[in-house]
Amino acid sequence: MSSTYKDDLESKGFLPFHLDHLTPHMIQKAKQELNETESTRSSSIKQLRELIKKEKNFQCRMDDEFLLQYLRARKFNVKKAFDRLQTFYQMVSKSFSDVFLHMDEESAKKAIRTGFMSHLPYRDKDGAAIVGFKMSNWNTEELDAFSVMNCCGIVIQSAIDYPATQVCGVQLLIDCKGTSVQHMTCLTPRLLYLVSKGLRGAMAIRFKGVHLINASAIFRYLWAIINVFLTEKLRKRIHFHDNNLENLHKYIPKEILPTEYGGDCPNFDPHELGLAEMETFLPKYFQIMHDGYRKN
Repeated sequence: MSSTYKDDLESKGFLPFHLDHLTPHMIQKAKQELNETESTRSSSIKQLRELIKKEKNFQCRMDDEFLLQYLRARKFNVKKAFDRLQTFYQMVSKSFSDVFLHMDEESAKKAIRTGFMSHLPYRDKDGAAIVGFKMSNWNTEELDAFSVMNCCGIVIQSAIDYPATQVCGVQLLIDCKGTSVQHMTCLTPRLLYLVSKGLRGAMAIRFKGVHLINASAIFRYLWAIINVFLTEKLRKRIHFHDNNLENLHKYIPKEILPTEYGGDCPNFDPHELGLAEMETFLPKYFQIMHDGYRKN
């Protein structure tokens, strides 16, 4: 990515995906939209930590940074934050433990290397991270559905790890081109239900928009199943753009989109971005996913 492009984006106020702090605007946004202040932050972390300690046969990270993810996702309502945390770990360590608990490092690396999923280098004007899926990069003969689910988990959890994402949310960009009968066979009703759970409230994130382009009849069939389980609020944030890139640009600025989507971002390589992210975040991902509920 050229320095000229980076300089141009910075001059227009676009912020990078890798942002290790909250800007003054984000701090004010957290206060107004999430009820976050120094006082509520301190007391809420303490209350949430106590609820976790009382939960039987349960363990998870209890550092401030991790607990803030759930508090911000639920606007500092401690009870709702704890419910979200419970829902996440019931999914990971109980209902879908076969999907998440047996994923090994090499399989995770293989999934990331496909470029099936990655983030864009820059955030939108509101500070939301843009996470992209590319169905054509999923070769079902080389990558099974469980690995794909973990690939999704790695990229989204890595986005959540940034406070800026916790405050400003995520937009999903799903390029459906290349969706095949083989994909349909791999994505069983049970796994489609898992996708719906992730979207509708099992993760410590607020989805600000879901944008689908190049949606074939096969993909629309799969999405119709997912859609049954989504909330009305989220359904209103789902946009089918087909191949109308001008319409997509109304929601995600063309300045930060790759050229294949009518954008200005040169030399976008999801494989390279995925690998760079994986090396730093993968150990943290495994720690998160191996926590949860334990048998007596």
